[in-house]
Amino acid sequence: MSTLRIHEQDAIHFVTNRTEHQLFLLLPTKAINELVLQWLARAKEEKGRGIEIFAFVVLSNHFHLLLRDTKGELAAFMDYFQGCLATAVNRHWGREGTFWQRRYDDEVVKGNDEFWNRYAYLLANPVKSGLVGVPSHWRGVSSLSYLLDHKPVEVKGLRWGDYNEARRWNKKVKKEDFECTWSFALTPPPEFEKKPHAKLVAFVTELLLSACAKYRADRMWKAPLGMQRVLQQSPFSSPKKVERKPRQRFFCFDKGRLDALEEAYRAFADSYRGCMDAWRKCRRHPGRAAQIEWPQWSYPPGYLVPVGF
Repeated sequence: MSTLRIHEQDAIHFVTNRTEHQLFLLLPTKAINELVLQWLARAKEEKGRGIEIFAFVVLSNHFHLLLRDTKGELAAFMDYFQGCLATAVNRHWGREGTFWQRRYDDEVVKGNDEFWNRYAYLLANPVKSGLVGVPSHWRGVSSLSYLLDHKPVEVKGLRWGDYNEARRWNKKVKKEDFECTWSFALTPPPEFEKKPHAKLVAFVTELLLSACAKYRADRMWKAPLGMQRVLQQSPFSSPKKVERKPRQRFFCFDKGRLDALEEAYRAFADSYRGCMDAWRKCRRHPGRAAQIEWPQWSYPPGYLVPVGF
């Protein structure tokens, strides 16, 4: 059984995934940026009405999302976003085969300090990765510009499926009839829901100054690669050193609380596996299978949202 996910209602998630072999398939060209934004906005509209996105960034071989799941839609949202984006980017590069390295990593963020750590880490990721000197210089997809300008994410595109279907019956259909605009607004971080946007911008600006100073010092003040050299890279190349970090279920600074969270997770996983054993034994008897009490926040077989939502 693969690692079980626990989807507690209104939990904040730090979601990450990397491309297969960490290839630079998400190279920040204009075309790739448009595809990323389109499928992120479409996933939000189609499968993530209850997904509240705080921040996002996409580098050449991975992405980070910081979000809250209010309706148990995270799995469906990520499946739609990753699947559609992989198909579109593969088609763009004339490529076939596996796109993502593995299942997306999902850290449940526990605590206010932990939230702001992940927020700064995400927005400053191009600096931490040694690509640019300051986050605003990154020309790939990032929520930073939308935050600073106080504007929604908005992207135009073509509904290719509908367009191609229409062309089967009428060769004279017009592309403009199938153009669409998708948009969504960033969710203000906790503590800033009712404060003026200028206060959030000032806070985040100071936060990023501190984070970037630390990341540049960690890199021994080595000069960043720069956007010109980034864009000269081949989408089929990869870093010399490929990262593969162990999965973490929770992001929490307090060791005692983290141990308690892990202990609760182990009890959750044991309960779920026991329910799965019972379900396998009686799955041909719907009445008995329906009586199984699955652990809260789990996905029983066939469930579209976790138990408890």
